[in-house]
Amino acid sequence: MTNDQVFSAIVRWLATVTGQKVVRAYQSVKAPALPYIMVNFTGELELREHPQEIEYVGDDEVTATPVIETEWRFSVHAYGASPTDLLRPIVSAHKLAQVTEPLMPGLVVHDLSQIRHVPDFINNAWEPRAQMDIFIRGLVKDGHVIDVIEETTFVHERV
Repeated sequence: MTNDQVFSAIVRWLATVTGQKVVRAYQSVKAPALPYIMVNFTGELELREHPQEIEYVGDDEVTATPVIETEWRFSVHAYGASPTDLLRPIVSAHKLAQVTEPLMPGLVVHDLSQIRHVPDFINNAWEPRAQMDIFIRGLVKDGHVIDVIEETTFVHERV
């Protein structure tokens, strides 16, 4: 799964769970009407020093694919009159396997941070905002050609 695929899956899942408009951060477009939620991909982390396994595939070309357990981190921001209430459904949805199933089997909501009330001073007025972090786990499988097996004919003659 690519980072972009994980990002898209989280945006879709959050929109379903919260019932709100959910957008990616830094899209260079005008912000939607309030209320809305913005998701920012903050990074990924390899969870183990070594891959779980390495898959080998191929006959003429051998491709090795390390299976790497990975955690993606997202910062989720809510904007509107009661922003902490916009994020609260995420906390309860995280506790129900049936609600997180759209992300499965490839992704699992591993952990959530607390919901933080973080108002911001914009244009000489305080705007209500809230923020939380979501930690998603899954497997990365990027394959690489490691060997090319060339076939040649072999002729053996007895003299």
